[in-house]
Amino acid sequence: MPYDNSIPEFDIFIDIAEEDIHLLIYLIEAEAHIMNVRKRQKNGYFKIIVPAGFFRWITHFTQFIEKKSDIKLEVISVEPHDGII
Repeated sequence: MPYDNSIPEFDIFIDIAEEDIHLLIYLIEAEAHIMNVRKRQKNGYFKIIVPAGFFRWITHFTQFIEKKSDIKLEVISVEPHDGII
């Protein structure tokens, strides 16, 4: 989904192995207040809520993690935040 500044937040759904979630959370929380880490959703994907101002940052961050770390993840979808935490 391309960046749209009329959308205040985005839900990013990530396919990630259960054993890698803990490490990913450490990396995400190293930068305070950029993302809201949620839990694995009913669809099986891990959910992160990102303010629109950090949309490009998280896009680069997930690409970096995919290429440069041992964490195997895949961004499945990026959607306007639905208000459900």
